[in-house]
Amino acid sequence: MTTVETPPATAGFTRYAMIACAVVALLMLALSLLFAPFATTAEGEPYIRGFVANLDSYPLWSWVSVLSFATFIPAIFAVSKVARSGRPVLGLVGMILAFILALPVGANTDDVIYAAAKAGLDVPTTNRLVTELNEGLPTSLLGFTFFVSLLGFVLLGIAALSSAAPKWAAIAMIVAPFLIPIAWIAQLGNLAAGAAWLVFAAASGGIALALPRP
Repeated sequence: MTTVETPPATAGFTRYAMIACAVVALLMLALSLLFAPFATTAEGEPYIRGFVANLDSYPLWSWVSVLSFATFIPAIFAVSKVARSGRPVLGLVGMILAFILALPVGANTDDVIYAAAKAGLDVPTTNRLVTELNEGLPTSLLGFTFFVSLLGFVLLGIAALSSAAPKWAAIAMIVAPFLIPIAWIAQLGNLAAGAAWLVFAAASGGIALALPRP
């Protein structure tokens, strides 16, 4: 069997790049919540009114979300590689479920609100449009896959407990996916929502630090 050797310099760069992605992917989401100029955990018309009142800030944060999305897949690979070294089967199941978060299974409602505001639609009309988009499409049920993906990260955290990853990082990975929906369901505000993703970012980066050195 022929094997391909990776030069140490390349392997070292790859390791650090994956660690960086593991942090950046989630950190960008945390920052976009912490520095949002309106209440991001609000729903319906209150959310749309706050969004439209700060419409000029959206282009910046939309590009921040692009950076987050671009680094999400290597971030999942990094965490999964460490988790699978601890418990291979559980880590594999967790990785498969976690990958759902990186798939474009639904429309970005913020983009819809932005486009509607630019087109001159009023808030009630935009709210009906967003509601229909979230609940009235044949694929609307896929919105619940977000929670399935969070379960995947919980499984990765459990698997990481048996790996070389720091125990605090593995425990944080188990806890963070529960904190994220709580912040929205309880409408705790931007600080709580952003803090949940900060915990998630710390957990992801901490586990990725256990990637094998070249």
